[in-house]
Amino acid sequence: MDPLANSPVFVVPHYGDTPLAWDYLDRTVRSLLAQSDAGWRAVIVDDASPDPGADDRLAGIAALDPERLHVLRQDHNGGPGSARNEGVRWAAAREAPFVLFQDSDDLADPERLDRTRRRFAEEPRTDFLYSAFEVIDEHDKPVPRDEVTPSVREILEALEAGPVQGPDAWLPIGTATGYATLTSTVAVRTGLALRHPFPHTAVSEDAHAWFRLLAGGDGLGFLPDVTAGYRIPRSTSGSASRERLGDDFYSLMLLVDLDGFLGAATAALDAGRMSLADLREAVRRFHLRQADTMAAEGRAAAAETCRALAAVHPPAAERGRAPARGVP
Repeated sequence: MDPLANSPVFVVPHYGDTPLAWDYLDRTVRSLLAQSDAGWRAVIVDDASPDPGADDRLAGIAALDPERLHVLRQDHNGGPGSARNEGVRWAAAREAPFVLFQDSDDLADPERLDRTRRRFAEEPRTDFLYSAFEVIDEHDKPVPRDEVTPSVREILEALEAGPVQGPDAWLPIGTATGYATLTSTVAVRTGLALRHPFPHTAVSEDAHAWFRLLAGGDGLGFLPDVTAGYRIPRSTSGSASRERLGDDFYSLMLLVDLDGFLGAATAALDAGRMSLADLREAVRRFHLRQADTMAAEGRAAAAETCRALAAVHPPAAERGRAPARGVP
């Protein structure tokens, strides 16, 4: 009998294009091997790494624990969303009760699986969990708060003010706190993850998925005693996609985030949990929340555009009571 049958699965997307990326993957995997709860598997989904030695490198990683560590290689680069979707399907085929998303450069808290398993068992209606995190540099050292990029600092401050929990958490996240569920802190019941895959976008594929997962699930929970290590090397100003895309990053992020938010809102509308008036107000507040994020990032033109879009949807108290077209 397989002692790891039906175990939770860490889903680790990976793209090895530099020696440092492989070093980060090694450190990430070792943080999984340090879990206090040994009842897990991990699937490393290699997203067509261009390194000619990728097969040997991946084999070396898997050899650290052949029973728990498994490798899938995609034959073309589809981005982290595509890799995570493949990992979720792999986990579902092995009847994993839940998946834990783990980016290949971040570090997992040694108690992450244990606390996650307990919380899911204690709260059957909770199907999405996340936790706190600290920003670490390329040497695994904490980065001072004043050196953290504004949008990430915004997440830390929102968690300190009081993490969002409960049903329909997508709404306060989209309209009040902003993005809070950092990918390497998230665990989701496998069936829910299967129903709401990540889009194959270059940015914000995680935020897009979280909005839809939270609207399609029963409840969000927060693990206060688990802290992930979120890596932002001091040599960069933010995420790898932010570095790669430059100015395009923010316009693409706004587009993808809006689509994800509208996907959640229309799901709530279809389910009768939201009225059309509620939806209009939610969109207005979403644009204002995005404006704050853009302003904090020094993107004045983007912030002004978000405010202009919000102004098209005046608050309910300011709306006239004109009848709908065709109504006398």
